[in-house]
Amino acid sequence: EQQGLRVVLNDEKRLQMKPAQNPCSQPVIMRAHNHFSGGSVITSKAGLVKTIVDFYLRHGRDPFGAVPLTFVVTEGSSDPQFAEWRRAYDLIEQSTNQSMWLVKPGDLSNRGNGIRIYDSSEGVAERVDSKSRAWVLQKYMEAPLLVHKRKFDIRAYCLVTQEPNGGGIRAFFYREAYLRTTSVEYSIKSKDLLVHLNNDAVQKTGDDYGKFESANKLSLADFQRYLDEHLPKKRYSVQEALIPQMKSLVADTIRAAGAKLNPKEVNNCFEVFGFDFMVDASFRVWLIEVNSNPCLELCNSYLSYLIPKMLDEALQVTLDRVFPPQGTGSATKDRTGSGAARTDISSAVAGTGWEPVFCSSGPNADIVSCAWVPELLVQDDGSSPDLASLGRDLLMPVAPSGSTGGGAKTRRSSTSKKVASEKKDRS
Repeated sequence: EQQGLRVVLNDEKRLQMKPAQNPCSQPVIMRAHNHFSGGSVITSKAGLVKTIVDFYLRHGRDPFGAVPLTFVVTEGSSDPQFAEWRRAYDLIEQSTNQSMWLVKPGDLSNRGNGIRIYDSSEGVAERVDSKSRAWVLQKYMEAPLLVHKRKFDIRAYCLVTQEPNGGGIRAFFYREAYLRTTSVEYSIKSKDLLVHLNNDAVQKTGDDYGKFESANKLSLADFQRYLDEHLPKKRYSVQEALIPQMKSLVADTIRAAGAKLNPKEVNNCFEVFGFDFMVDASFRVWLIEVNSNPCLELCNSYLSYLIPKMLDEALQVTLDRVFPPQGTGSATKDRTGSGAARTDISSAVAGTGWEPVFCSSGPNADIVSCAWVPELLVQDDGSSPDLASLGRDLLMPVAPSGSTGGGAKTRRSSTSKKVASEKKDRS
C-alpha cells in the first residue's frame, strides 16, 4: 500500500509536503510543477551574483564580463565586501572618471523597488547603512546603446525543464523578445529613475509613458528597423549578433545554476523565467537580472500576440509531454510519475519558438558558452583573483569576438572587433 503525499507549502524558498490523511492503494496521480523551488539562486539579485561569479571563476573567466561588476554587502558599510567595493570605486573613478553605481535590494524584490543610483561613495554608504539587509552594489553602465537618445533593456524568455527522476536540466530560449524603453532622454547628470530604469512600474509614473512607443515597448523587428535607419554604417544585426549573445548568457546562467534549481528532485518541474539584458555602445550584451513570474501583462498589440503564443508553446513543450492531449496519439498516458511515456523533447519543440540552448546531460554540459568573457591570468602564488580589478570591459565597451559565443557580427559582414582578455589598470 502506497502512502500519498500532499504539498502544503511551495514558495520561492521552501517546498513542504506532508503524508496524505487517507493512504490509498492506487498509484499516485502524476503532477506537474511550474516552479523550481531553488530558483532564487538566479532570481534573487544576490543569488544571481554568487551563481555567476562561482561559475566563471571555476572556469578561469572574468565573471564581470557577463554581468556588470557587482558586490554583495550584508553588514552595511562595516562589511568587508563594502571595503572591497570602495577600493573598486576608487580605482575606477581614478582611471576612467566613472562614478555611477546602482544599489539594489539583494533579495527577491522586483519592479524596480528599492533601486537607487549614486555617484558618490558617501551616498552608497548611507544607503547600505539605512537598513539591515543584503544589498547589491553594481557598476552602472554609463555608455549604453540608445534608441532615440533614450535607454532600453531587453526582456527575453527562458524555459527550464527537468526530466523525471532527477534527469537532465534543459534550457530553451524563446526567439521573440522585446525592448522596454524609457520616456526621458538619457543623461548621466540626472539621477531621475525615469531616465535610468526601464521597469514598467517605474516608467508608468512618468507623464510621457507610451508617448514614443506603445506601452514603451518595441519588438526586435522594430529595433532592427531603427538600427538600419539611424545607424546604417554600423550594420548591426539583431538576429546575427544580438540574439546569439543573449542565448549564450542564458545557457551559462542555467548551466551555472542547474544542479541547485530542484533540490527536492520533484518530478515534472518546469518554469518560464524572464531574463533582462542591456546592450552597451559596442553592441555587447550584458545580463542584468533574472525574474521568476515575469510580467505577462498584454499592454500593447505586440505583447498581446507574443505572450499568449510564448506561454502556449511553453505548455506544449512541458505539459503536453506529460499529459498528451486526447486524440494526438503522441504517447500513452503514464500516471505513475515515472515519465516513461513522455513525448520526445525534439518532437515537442518542433514548430515552436523555443530553441534549445543547454542540456545538462549533453556532451558540452560544462563548457562556457560566452566565449567572449575574458580569461583570467593565473596568479603565480595560486591566490584567488582580485575581484575589485575585474569587469573593466563595461567601462570601455568593445564588441565581443568569437562566433561560438554569439560574436558581434555586423549585418552583411562577419567582421568583429576583438575583445582584449586583459586591460591595463590605469590608476
